[in-house]
Amino acid sequence: GTGAAPASISITGGPGTYNYGNVTVGSFANNTFTLNNTGGVAATVMSEVGLAAPFAFVGGSYPGTGGTCGPSLSAGASCDIVVRFTPTGTGVAGDTIDISYFNGAATTNATRPVQ
Repeated sequence: GTGAAPASISITGGPGTYNYGNVTVGSFANNTFTLNNTGGVAATVMSEVGLAAPFAFVGGSYPGTGGTCGPSLSAGASCDIVVRFTPTGTGVAGDTIDISYFNGAATTNATRPVQ
């Protein structure tokens, strides 16, 4: 057999905390985030476990209709998710994209703050 590094997902999409900036109440802004698996095996049983209003996946729950991700991500592969910010009131809003996945040995999470 050949040993392989566990799946390791990172989420990119803007430097540091992705800031949607000023969005008028009643409108929306979308941002595409890329999930990268830098591990040696596929990430499986992928799901989002924490995103809440006023943030949502375009088209509904993970993975939504705006991206290319699914329930697994091959070693060395990447996929996109699209997160929509739809403010319902004034003021700062923030949340965390939290992707749960099985890395080949255990269930773990990849996170990325948004605001």
